[in-house]
Amino acid sequence: MNPHHPHDIGRGAGPMERGTAHRLAARQRIWVQAWTALSVLAGLWSLAWAIGWVTGAGDSLAYALAGLLLLAAALWARRSALRNAPPRHL
Repeated sequence: MNPHHPHDIGRGAGPMERGTAHRLAARQRIWVQAWTALSVLAGLWSLAWAIGWVTGAGDSLAYALAGLLLLAAALWARRSALRNAPPRHL
């Protein structure tokens, strides 16, 4: 079984040079993944401090509210990144 086809020229997904559609799409996917990761971290931060507030830890409500603000900002940025993404058909 030969995994290489005779017409395969070995370019993979296409050129990743400046200004190409592949590079733009890859860059956009990285932005979406970064904002998603930040949203998850901010959500976990808020949840941990909210649990601390329920159990009686001092000043944890302020940290939970700050985490919720960060979560809202990260979700807004993620939504904007998804909305401004180029079309998926290249």
